[in-house]
Amino acid sequence: MSDQDVFIGLDGGGTKTLTLIVDKQGKELARHTSSCSNYNSVGKESAKAAVYEGINNVLEKSGCKKEQLKGICLGMSGVDRPDDIELVLGWMRELVPGAKYEISNDAVVALASGTKGVLYGVVVISGTGTISLGFNKQGERTRSAGYGPLLGDYGSGYQIGFDILRAVLRAKDEVGPKTSLTGAVLKQLNLTREDDLIAWAYDPKNQGWQRFAHLAPLATEHALQGDQMAKEVIEAAATALFEYISSVIYRLKLDKDENVPLVLAGGNIERECLLSDTLREKVMKKFPNISVRLPTTDFATGAALIALEKFK
Repeated sequence: MSDQDVFIGLDGGGTKTLTLIVDKQGKELARHTSSCSNYNSVGKESAKAAVYEGINNVLEKSGCKKEQLKGICLGMSGVDRPDDIELVLGWMRELVPGAKYEISNDAVVALASGTKGVLYGVVVISGTGTISLGFNKQGERTRSAGYGPLLGDYGSGYQIGFDILRAVLRAKDEVGPKTSLTGAVLKQLNLTREDDLIAWAYDPKNQGWQRFAHLAPLATEHALQGDQMAKEVIEAAATALFEYISSVIYRLKLDKDENVPLVLAGGNIERECLLSDTLREKVMKKFPNISVRLPTTDFATGAALIALEKFK
C-alpha cells in the first residue's frame, strides 16, 4: 500500500459495529465487523474494545499505517451528548492520536448513507433501537426518540419483539385474541409452552435488547398471513415512527421546503416491506414534499463519505 491518505468510517449499532477504510478517491480498501459498541448496552470497556478491533483490523487488512489515517468518522448509537462524545474522543486520542475525528450519533451517518454524504433532510432508524434526526439547509439539527428500550423505543425492533411477546402472553391468559404468533415464537426460541418465556426473558446469562429484536420479523410474516395481532403490532410501530419523523420535520420547518429527503434506515425498514410501506403511506399522505428513500450504501460507508468530505 502506498503512503496516501486514508479515511475510516465506523457504524456502531445496537447489535454490531461495521468499520471500513477508503482511500482519498473513496475506494473501499477493507472492512471488518465487530461486536456491539453502544456502551449503554454493553458497558464502556466492551464498547471500546469493539471500536478498537474494527479500526485495527481495517488498518491491518488494507496494509495501511496509523500515520496514513487522515480522518475518521464514527457514527455510534448511544453517542449524541457532549459527555458521550468526549468519552469516545478519549478512545480515539489513545488509539490514533494523529487523526482528525468526527463523532456523532449513528443517525447522522445513516442519513449520509441515503444522501451521498449530504447532511440535509431527515432519517429514521428502526433497528434494535429507534431514533429520528434531521438537518435543515441552515445546518440546524434536531432529533426525536433514541432514549433506549427502558424509556420507550417505540417503533424499534426491541419494541416490536416486546409487543409480539405481549400478544402471545395475553392470548395465553385469554385476555387477548388468539394469535398465530404463539406457535411461531415458541418454534423460533425452541420452547415448549408460553410459561417457558419467563426463564428465556429473565435469564441473567443471556441478556440483551437484541434478543427481543430478533423476533421482529415474525410480525411482518404473520401480518401478511392475516393475523390480526401481528397487523396491530406493525401498525403501532409505523405510527410511532411517523410521529418521530413529524416532530423532526416541524421543528426544523422542513414542511416548508421542497423535495426533502427522508431516509428509512435500520434492519426493520431499510428495504421494501410491510412496515416500511405502511410508514411510507403515512408520510406521503401528510407531507407530499417529502422524498422517501432507502439507503444506497451501508452506514459505515456513509460515515466514510462524511470523513472524506470533511478531512480530505
